[in-house]
Amino acid sequence: MFKNMTIKKKMIIFILGLTVIIYSVTLGYTIYNLRSDAINEAKKLADTYASDKANDIKAKLDEDMAITRAMALIVQDYVTLPTNEREEMQFRLMKNILAEYPKYEAVWMSWQLQYIDTAWTNNYGRLSINCYWDNGNIKTSQERKDLTGFVTDGLYYRLLMDKEEVLTEPYEFDSYDVDADGTLLAVSPTKTLINEAGEPIGVIGTDMSLEEYSKMTVVEDYQQGYAFLASNNGTIVAHKNLKLTNKPLSKLDYYDQLDTDLLEVVKTGEAVSFTTYSSEFNGDVYLSIAPIAVGRSDAPWSVGIIVPYSEITDSINATFWFMIIVAIIGLLLLTAVILKISNDIVSSLMKTSTILKDISKGEINMENKLDVDSKNQLGQMSQSVNVLMDELNKKASFSKLIGEGNLEADFEVAGENDMLGHSLLEMRNSLKQAEKDSSRRRWANEGLAKFAEILQSDADNLDALCNDIISNLVRYMDIIQGGIFLINDEDENDKYIELKGAYAYDRKKWIDKRIEMNEGLVAQAMLEQKYLYLREVPEDYVNITSGLGEAKPNVVLIVPLMLNGEVFGALELVSFNEIEDYRIQFLEKLAENIASTVSSAKINYTTKKLLEQSKLQAEELKGQEEEMRQNMEELQATQEEMIRKEQEYLDKIKKLEENRPDKD
Repeated sequence: MFKNMTIKKKMIIFILGLTVIIYSVTLGYTIYNLRSDAINEAKKLADTYASDKANDIKAKLDEDMAITRAMALIVQDYVTLPTNEREEMQFRLMKNILAEYPKYEAVWMSWQLQYIDTAWTNNYGRLSINCYWDNGNIKTSQERKDLTGFVTDGLYYRLLMDKEEVLTEPYEFDSYDVDADGTLLAVSPTKTLINEAGEPIGVIGTDMSLEEYSKMTVVEDYQQGYAFLASNNGTIVAHKNLKLTNKPLSKLDYYDQLDTDLLEVVKTGEAVSFTTYSSEFNGDVYLSIAPIAVGRSDAPWSVGIIVPYSEITDSINATFWFMIIVAIIGLLLLTAVILKISNDIVSSLMKTSTILKDISKGEINMENKLDVDSKNQLGQMSQSVNVLMDELNKKASFSKLIGEGNLEADFEVAGENDMLGHSLLEMRNSLKQAEKDSSRRRWANEGLAKFAEILQSDADNLDALCNDIISNLVRYMDIIQGGIFLINDEDENDKYIELKGAYAYDRKKWIDKRIEMNEGLVAQAMLEQKYLYLREVPEDYVNITSGLGEAKPNVVLIVPLMLNGEVFGALELVSFNEIEDYRIQFLEKLAENIASTVSSAKINYTTKKLLEQSKLQAEELKGQEEEMRQNMEELQATQEEMIRKEQEYLDKIKKLEENRPDKD
């Protein structure tokens, strides 16, 4: 069959076949690597989102646990107070907590009667106290319970015996408040009250609605993917599908297909990831689970990110089809060129025929180029064959280099009308752009992961943490200088912006610097709640000093540290070079993570300060009681002395009466 084919057909079949193979190998290899890299990067991104979500939720839950812990430390010292004074102080504290944190439906506690009622002789029985919202007003109630014995299978008994703090499992809660809409899903951060002897004397906790956590299912960078939240026993707290709320994880459509026990993973607080099939998306999905350590409890919660593979591969599929279209156009153009050449060289000489036969078989031997010795049609054909061999060899070499991953290979098109050459260049440029975008995403993801570890390393020492953050950030951003500013609000009447950490030329600089809340560029960025990027730096704003002298930077970037609309400070970065948009976006995400850590640190500091104040008040109260006791003892001694003297006077009067002369 091939023997009877014309030269034109053979050229079309073999030359196009070779080109298609080269294209297929190149495209296949490139698409495979791009798809693999895209999936791996998407998985890392999903893991990062899961970790970020876990940190955000942990910050909220830690705040609630810290409030309960602080109440317990304050209230447990009231056990020795007189009843009226104890009730007044405990109700005042509970009302203040409800007024300060309206998200709490109620604050409740129980005292063991044996510690507050001297007439009670049993080791069971408790006084239950409740402070709650009712039609917009705060009301209180109290009653005695468990008067015939402990309810050993109840939460109260477990808390009392375990002496621990616990975030309870979700439960349905009928709100007392007129603003609430029926039944709410709620949890209770609880803490056991302990006396000085280490004995459990009661329990305190809050009823907290989980409604705000339903908003956390949205992940901004995903159109289909979403997040969900599960409690320690596997109850779904928040999910995109509201019908699954307050249902066990076993209700998820992919639960039975997992090789690992998802309930056990959540219960033990493991960080794991899976690839499985989901009927919800009608395809494979990537599932990333991150644990949430709740306060000092040993019962962690978990957050999950689920992303369909179809969304992960959308971008690479678009690139694939673009490259296919470019390849088809190139092949069509090549076909047109071959048809024209084949028509001109049908009646060529045997040497030309032999060379073309070799070309049709995919053999391009540059040593067998035709000798052009005339300017007629045959000579022009020979010249065209030579040019064709050169161009095919160049394009094949270029395609091979691209297939091997060398996207910086040099290539020059034959002319303005070299559509195949332009198509190859467009393909190369598309691949380079895809690689560049992937590199930027990888840089940002690695940076967020790096600083996530730094933020968790020394959160209790804010000064050291700020210095560690800014020194690492200057190096990671490859800039020349940076500073981190925080709002100092320890004195409500004297708030100001304080420089907590600075870094320049590989040396730490702790600078005692104070900025008022309404002056300077740093304060402006914090007030406007958006970053400032200055390409024209004001005179004397900042100078860079090195061994070569002083220099003025070209750009200054100030990024506010914000979390949920609240500003905690700002980052100030100085550079001789422009800072690209993707790096600014990275800094905005990092600033939010830093703000979350600063928020948690401030809450811990405030809690500690309240505890110290409470202890000081308790000590003052004890001192007053001791002084009163001494006064009573002195008064009693005085009364006894007066009674004794009065009795002596009466005895003397009696003797005088008996010795009167006129007495009969």
